[in-house]
Amino acid sequence: MVGTCLSLSELRRLCPKLGLRVPGSATDYELHRSYVCIAAEHSRAAGRLGKYLDRKYRLTIRLFGRLDSDAELEKHWRAAVLSGELAPAYWALVTHPGASVELLDRVYGEVHMLSHLAGAAVRVDKQELTRLRHLSATLTKQLAASEKKAMIQSTKRERALVRLQKDLRQAHTRLQGDQRMRERLRALEDDPRRCRLQAQLEHYAEHLATEQRQTAQAQAGLQQWQRMAVKQGDRVLRLEGRLAELQVERDALELALEKLLAADCSGCGEQEGCANSLNLCGRCILYVGGRARQCARFRALVERQNGRFIHHDGGLHDGRLRLGSILPQADAVLCPLDCVSHDATNRVRQFCKRHGKQLVLLPRSSLAAFTRGLSEVAA
Repeated sequence: MVGTCLSLSELRRLCPKLGLRVPGSATDYELHRSYVCIAAEHSRAAGRLGKYLDRKYRLTIRLFGRLDSDAELEKHWRAAVLSGELAPAYWALVTHPGASVELLDRVYGEVHMLSHLAGAAVRVDKQELTRLRHLSATLTKQLAASEKKAMIQSTKRERALVRLQKDLRQAHTRLQGDQRMRERLRALEDDPRRCRLQAQLEHYAEHLATEQRQTAQAQAGLQQWQRMAVKQGDRVLRLEGRLAELQVERDALELALEKLLAADCSGCGEQEGCANSLNLCGRCILYVGGRARQCARFRALVERQNGRFIHHDGGLHDGRLRLGSILPQADAVLCPLDCVSHDATNRVRQFCKRHGKQLVLLPRSSLAAFTRGLSEVAA
């Protein structure tokens, strides 16, 4: 409860209010252990801690308070887990007066296993984050070099522009001085010297315009590099999330492929203890829900492992009568929670509990999840 419903910053902030004396040098684990001890006691500090959590999650507690059955409580719990709102739902459920012991045991187990999965994901994320940080540092150095080069070019152009402006001011000064000789210039209007001065002035004006265009291009290039840096940062964040998902599926698929592609162990005489043996021993596997296009792969996988495969689409086209007729044939039931109706899930739960059938709930309808579920059945 402490690690799930309270952050480390909250734990440190609540110490004075609970009368808990924790030295500033205490580690996160020591702080966590102190609060676990408080939560296990019937003390004034434990009461204050419970009131704090009641205030923090009062909206969720109010929502769960309107529920009076395990089915409704578990339904809202599943929805909270899928939406990422695990902490408020967890506190509201464990403090609900009507929650059964069986439901609380399942919830405690799920939260415990989620902490293990999160720890494994964090280790992988740290490795990838280190690699991405090195990549980000390299890109940052490249960007800094490009910015430095652009700044040098911009400085050169600015200096050239200053020189041109100085030349232009000098030209204007000469023109102002020439105004005193306007009458003489009228007489000498066709003089070649005037034509040369005019051409020189036009040349300076063109040169100034060229330098201004080049400066604008350099600024546009700098902005483009900055936009690219922002995009790279967003891409790193997306890759971190995607990598965590792919890592879990990769591990399951590698284990399945290792078992399926392993050498024939029929003659080794140690099939019972062989790590590559996975034999369903003729058991019937019922898959309720999922996507129809995946069933051919699942069927081949089950049959290759000496089993029999039956599929029910979870209520999309197959009805309740067919589900009731094929459930008695199954030795084990696999059900993906992301692609199945609530009615089919409840019927499968009730049947498996009543008749002692093995039920494996899968987090998603993927080959990796199915492979892990099949391994649980064959274990």
